[in-house]
Amino acid sequence: MKKAINYFALFLLLFAYVVNAQDNPKLKAIYESVSAEKIGDYDKAISVMMKDYNNWKNDYVYNLRLGWLNYLKGDFPVSLNYYKKAIKLSNKSIESLLGITYPYSKMNKKDKLKKVYNEILKKAPSNYTANLNLALLYFNEGDYLNSMIYLEKLAKDYPSDYTVNLYLGWANYYEGGNKKAHKYFERALIAVPNDPSAKKGYDATK
Repeated sequence: MKKAINYFALFLLLFAYVVNAQDNPKLKAIYESVSAEKIGDYDKAISVMMKDYNNWKNDYVYNLRLGWLNYLKGDFPVSLNYYKKAIKLSNKSIESLLGITYPYSKMNKKDKLKKVYNEILKKAPSNYTANLNLALLYFNEGDYLNSMIYLEKLAKDYPSDYTVNLYLGWANYYEGGNKKAHKYFERALIAVPNDPSAKKGYDATK
């Protein structure tokens, strides 16, 4: 009997939560938006949130979500605008800064990306994503020395990470450091056995 009462109490709590959510126009709009996003209807996901946007134009989460949805839709300039609003409203939170890198990346704005990642690292020097992506930007430009600065920072915190070791292997290889490169390729192979790129580098640095 006691167990049945507990289930009934839980039901009432959940029912009250759903009712309250339906009574909250902002939550209702976001819930409808999430449902539309799940089936890939990004236009609807955006339109239900834009219907009363002026009521929540200064809401951080609202703008962050609109930045994300417009990114998914492929409307990158509009996505940027909402992410920029979210960044201002959140006093440059790491979350919003990471968000804006998505449209910048699609627009191939490398200088903007470097600036944002450096902004993140001022707040969180050990941030994995910012360090790795900054390293990859330099790596793809052929600037292996700058790439290694960020990769080596990551290697201290994530010594068995496949991606970090693989790129450290190739960066050292291109800079003539075969002995170091061999060690990193070996670690990459431990993380991902028989990986073609790591195996190629490992064999080349024997």
